[in-house]
Amino acid sequence: MESGSLRRVSGAVRHLLLALLAFFGTQPLRVESASWWSMAMTSIQRPEMYIIGAQPLCSQLSGLSQGQRKLCQLYQDHMMYIGDGAKTGIKECQFQFRQRRWNCSTVEDSTVFGRVMHIGSRETAFTYAISAAGVVNSVSRACREGELSTCGCSRAARPRDLPRDWLWGGCGDNVHYGYRFAREFVDAREREKNYPRGSTEHARMLMNIQNNEAGRQVPVLSIYLHRTATAL
Repeated sequence: MESGSLRRVSGAVRHLLLALLAFFGTQPLRVESASWWSMAMTSIQRPEMYIIGAQPLCSQLSGLSQGQRKLCQLYQDHMMYIGDGAKTGIKECQFQFRQRRWNCSTVEDSTVFGRVMHIGSRETAFTYAISAAGVVNSVSRACREGELSTCGCSRAARPRDLPRDWLWGGCGDNVHYGYRFAREFVDAREREKNYPRGSTEHARMLMNIQNNEAGRQVPVLSIYLHRTATAL
């Protein structure tokens, strides 16, 4: 793909994400004292790297909810890539806000972004979304590279609109698996809450999930945009 096409894909994805957040980001959000985002600040090794008698991996990770800790125990080989995805999200957030008063700076505790995340703003919504997108991207690529035991290359069918003389094959990022796992892990903290329906807390929980979903859609959409730009 030519560099111009790459710019069109990147720009289109960014504009879509910002459009999705234009409404959802105006609502107040609830932020816990600790977050799975702190995995970006932790050096996570592959499970087989831990020596006998060492503290179990999942007990070393701060900021996980009960549901996320259970997923960690079941999918320990995924945790390094969850951390990588969080790092990617933070870096992209810092790039997008590099010329603004708040530039997605981090603090040295398990909240990662500090008290600013308690403010209901588009910036907060973007942070939720871009972090979720980072996890989809990282896990999808790990599948392609054979790093995870429960997934492999993408098995997506040949697109119907692909010209007949174009070859379709190779080992692609397994975005569908990455999407599903990111949904289970990232949303686990929100879904295990039991707020009364119609309460402010319940509305905030739904808003967090919606912002996560907006982010997860970006890697999925980028596949379509990649095909479109390549055909131009």
